[in-house]
Amino acid sequence: MPIGVRPSGMKTHNLHSWNVSLENALAIQKNLRAWIITEGECPNPRLVGRISLISNSENENSATVQACITIKEPATDRLMERKVAIKTTKFPLHPGLYSFRKMPAVVAALNKLKRIPDVFVCDGRGITGEDSFGVASHVGLITSVPTIGIRPIRPKHIAGSLCEERGSFLRVVEGGQVAVILRVLDGCDPLLVSPAHRISMAESIQRILEMIPAETPLREYLQAIYPEAGHNNEVPVQLKLVKSATGR
Repeated sequence: MPIGVRPSGMKTHNLHSWNVSLENALAIQKNLRAWIITEGECPNPRLVGRISLISNSENENSATVQACITIKEPATDRLMERKVAIKTTKFPLHPGLYSFRKMPAVVAALNKLKRIPDVFVCDGRGITGEDSFGVASHVGLITSVPTIGIRPIRPKHIAGSLCEERGSFLRVVEGGQVAVILRVLDGCDPLLVSPAHRISMAESIQRILEMIPAETPLREYLQAIYPEAGHNNEVPVQLKLVKSATGR
């Protein structure tokens, strides 16, 4: 049987309804946050799943979201599978609850997969603080697959504190310091990288640097991190940084 293929395909856990009130959504996220594991390794993954999200026709009361999932073999960069799903949601726009607008499309795309990757890399946040629970963490919980959250960071939000060299990072100060701003390519816009479920921060950094090699062309990098021409996404990420924690 081909690598990662299961006869029954991907099976997601139905943890709750996505058609809920704001109050119930907040309670659900608070309860699910306690289930998240920000430890674990994923050495030498044979298959990597990339979840890209694009929101169209978005307003305060509804949004149409496209979820595209690609599964690649890192050793050869061969595309093994690609699934797309589009869903419209009427969940209201609310800070911290973007997952309830985006996850119905993600779930629909996940349920089409025949292969199970060793790790997912998902647009959106994982865990970036004690009260933060992003779309990537939802993915990790419903699939039980190690998952990393990534989001682009506008240069003005790092105020020159991050070194221009690939591999440099700044730790984020939000609760338990479980996110970093990572320079993936020399001099290029960095990423907010956060463990979403079943993977550590150090392992998340390593996987992202392996996923995006140093020789990656700038155009390919920008297309990967800005699936909808990116800088116009919802709300710019604003974070507090530990300026002395720049590392390699």
